[in-house]
Amino acid sequence: MDEYKVKITEEAEAQIEGYLEYLLLKFRSEQAYNAVKDDYYHTLERLTKVAGTLKIDDDPRLASLNIRKIFFEKHDYVILYRLNGDVAEVLKIYHTLEDYTNKM
Repeated sequence: MDEYKVKITEEAEAQIEGYLEYLLLKFRSEQAYNAVKDDYYHTLERLTKVAGTLKIDDDPRLASLNIRKIFFEKHDYVILYRLNGDVAEVLKIYHTLEDYTNKM
């Protein structure tokens, strides 16, 4: 497969918006906001190319849901997604310090 489509759930969209809002309004860093936002879009672009090559997660709970993950290149965030044919459905986005395996 040459390229995957990426579908972002409303929940995942709300999560990334929340992280970005925190950086801009609470942390008061436009630089951090822009850097994480750029990394997010870069990660989505990478996902269009590698979605099918990343393995199903090792955690039994995530594996039972056929969840795969891709990490941001420059920041400590992870995207959890599932493949549906040629579509990578982004389900959740977490900071890596969060206990995301138990939040699914």
